[in-house]
Amino acid sequence: MTDEFLSDLPFPPNSANPASGSTFDNRERLRLILIGSTEGVREMIHRQHQAGIADAGAWSRILPVPNSDEVMSILLLHRRRE
Repeated sequence: MTDEFLSDLPFPPNSANPASGSTFDNRERLRLILIGSTEGVREMIHRQHQAGIADAGAWSRILPVPNSDEVMSILLLHRRRE
């Protein structure tokens, strides 16, 4: 069942860094995960967009949470390592 969710991620899971040796070596991959009702997750995605934090289109499609009435959406971010 986990494979169903991983196949819908906006990035390859556990992938090696394809840009090895480039400026990507100084970046850390972060994921924001929203879990809740469909309405709640959509509302929070739009609030993040309105606040200029994350583009609404950058989030994964809304996915069902296994064994739950909830859904989730994932946003991939990068931060510069210090």
